[in-house]
Amino acid sequence: MVVRKRLLLQMLQIQNRRYIGSKYKLREEIYRQACSFFDANTKFQFADLFAGTGSVAYYFAKKNHRVIVNDILYSNFVAYEAWFGNKKINLKKINTIIDNWNSINPNLLNDNYFSKIYSEKYYSLNNAKKIGFIREDLENIKNNLNSREYFILLTSLIYAADSIANTVGHFESFLKKKPLDKNLFLKKIQIDKIKFAKIFNMDANQLSKEIYADVIYIDPPYNARQYINFYHVLENLALWNKPTKFEGISMKFERNHLKSSYSTNRAKRTFSDLIQNLKCKLIIVSYNNTYCASSSASNNKISENDLKKILQKKGKIAVKEFKYNFFNAGKTNLKNHREKLYICRVENE
Repeated sequence: MVVRKRLLLQMLQIQNRRYIGSKYKLREEIYRQACSFFDANTKFQFADLFAGTGSVAYYFAKKNHRVIVNDILYSNFVAYEAWFGNKKINLKKINTIIDNWNSINPNLLNDNYFSKIYSEKYYSLNNAKKIGFIREDLENIKNNLNSREYFILLTSLIYAADSIANTVGHFESFLKKKPLDKNLFLKKIQIDKIKFAKIFNMDANQLSKEIYADVIYIDPPYNARQYINFYHVLENLALWNKPTKFEGISMKFERNHLKSSYSTNRAKRTFSDLIQNLKCKLIIVSYNNTYCASSSASNNKISENDLKKILQKKGKIAVKEFKYNFFNAGKTNLKNHREKLYICRVENE
């Protein structure tokens, strides 16, 4: 039992990445609130429209609830396909490929697309060469893999690249210090059987018009900080479209189509549109008090009062409040940070 637990800790799990606003630590409370609406042992459908790492939806899925998991970032969608997918996979083949990649000596590699852009910024030259080589090799062997095997391998690379980046935990910019050579090590993924999952890579407001779920969980961005700016390097690595035009020293590619209205002055109108289009029995909304932040970019675009008014048009609401350790990789100072769950029992659905 001890050996098995140690082996599991060595394997890659869905929450094993640095992600702004991750609700992994709140997943049990979200689950408890959702279950309190139904009779004991009822299996309901749960949708997470801004799923981020996917760890909340994964918690529901492992308890045999049907789930819908969505995010606009393709790099997050890749991970969902790895963990929530239902295609049969050849683990021996996957693990052999990972072992071969881990054994590569970066000193023997040539410069490549990834290293030419990101080396000596987000990664050392050797780390960037190895990341770029592995990513290109994955494309070369793609025809020998099914789609889920491909996504599992890509997920392992994305998580490994994230873990050694020369950043404070996201890619808004890189640290001023020279990036060190680190051990780029791809972990093998812990795969659990997920029976009922639908996976999307869409704008949440558009998806809201096309789905039904008994419980819909909403955790949108609330401030001016765009998630694509936090994760543009990983998004480029996932998409592998190889853009050649970048902005400034941070090397952000053209990404207007991936920017969220929730981080603009249109946030209130966008949120209202989303809520009114939801077809469900219960809405759970995460909300935090970053409107008290010292940094203006961290201040909420939707006031708490406006959020309440919008939800009340859909049904009766209750508020649950928790102390929460906010993942802050920047200089924003948040004292007495609180996370709130707004529980809306939808009427006339």
